[in-house]
Amino acid sequence: MKDIDRGLGSRVGALQYVYEGMYRARLGIKKIFEKKKLYKPYTRIIKNMWDRILRHDLHAAAYFLNPAFMYDQKNFSGKPKILRAMLNLMKKQKWSDRTKIFETMTMYREREKNFSHSSALSCCNTTRSDEWWKFFGYDVPVLQKLAILILSQTASSSGCERNWSVFDRIHTKRKNRLEHQKLDDLIYVHYNLRLFSKRKRSYDPIDYESI
Repeated sequence: MKDIDRGLGSRVGALQYVYEGMYRARLGIKKIFEKKKLYKPYTRIIKNMWDRILRHDLHAAAYFLNPAFMYDQKNFSGKPKILRAMLNLMKKQKWSDRTKIFETMTMYREREKNFSHSSALSCCNTTRSDEWWKFFGYDVPVLQKLAILILSQTASSSGCERNWSVFDRIHTKRKNRLEHQKLDDLIYVHYNLRLFSKRKRSYDPIDYESI
């Protein structure tokens, strides 16, 4: 988890990889422990951290709009919350014809028109996703504009960096036998104290009005 956070820190367009990283982390833990009673305490901590600190419709929408993930039929997470995130994002827009937007989303998902081009499919894993949309999204200009804006966002890890440091300090003290929930609560309290102290400087990295 810490490696995911730090690995995305300064990467341009990293927003789209946040959901994928969290999704794969949970799958990895389940694969290691196999039995639900063994992996559940760990996946619960990850879920709580995700829900309280990182979860945002933009993360899921960026995951949906990344063709490398969308066209990976074996590993793509088709959970309803992915599509729900896209729908929530659409509600924030002031488009006159929302039906048309939903049609373009289907066109992208089902690989229709220009999205079915052999180059579009072969390049989705080798080309930056925002660049991919510039090349292959011209049939759906409105969705193209939204995709490029979201996929070019940087996912800053600075807000979580100290949380992982706190987690390290607590977790590495072998004599400290805190239960998982207490450990999670302690990190959560620490985060909120920092958030409260910086409240005046907080801002939303995405300006929805400019989309």
